[in-house]
Amino acid sequence: MRDAKPATGEETSSHSGFRDPTTLTKWTRVFLYAGIALALVSAWEVAGGLQMGGGEGSQEGLTPGAIVWRFAEIAIGLTTAILVLTWIYRANHNARQLGAADMHFTPGWAVGWYFVPIAWFWKPYQAMREIWRASVSPSDWRAVPVSPLLRWWWGLWIVRFGGALEIVGWVANRNLDEAGTETVEVATELVDWVLEIPLALVLLAIVGAVSRMQVAHYRRRSEA
Repeated sequence: MRDAKPATGEETSSHSGFRDPTTLTKWTRVFLYAGIALALVSAWEVAGGLQMGGGEGSQEGLTPGAIVWRFAEIAIGLTTAILVLTWIYRANHNARQLGAADMHFTPGWAVGWYFVPIAWFWKPYQAMREIWRASVSPSDWRAVPVSPLLRWWWGLWIVRFGGALEIVGWVANRNLDEAGTETVEVATELVDWVLEIPLALVLLAIVGAVSRMQVAHYRRRSEA
């Protein structure tokens, strides 16, 4: 039965109970926006290099400004990844505390599948789909339809992180001369940065919507 394991009042008040996602959601969104700004600037610079005939401009050496910029890319990217994964863990946990029974993915595996080769092509999407459904209607989550937002998010994720761009670079390296290969490398780097923007925007919408729904459910339960 779907409601065989509802979150009790004792569970909600304990360390394992509902955890307010407001602060975590705020910082996750802040860094997603920072990633969008970074992607816009980086795409602009890469596009300029492409117009000048390939990636030669990016190979002139590491200036102090370039080193700082590269450090910012790594810091923002790593922090964003940590925050998003932490948010996924929290969202799965909270869905259970709101009464979503018999969820297939535990909080740990909702995150862990991102690090399992091959399975990372579909398992993280299934876990996020479950979180969304359980956040819309914890008591009857299986009947909730999948939002188009999740399909867009995972489609963009697969294109950007699924190896498609790497395959293009590999084919170019085998079939083109040095100049052609450099041009393709810069073009794929541009596409990579451009894809980051809609990917982050869709994830922003998902994170915001799930957090709002979960907080609303929790407040109604508390008032009741």
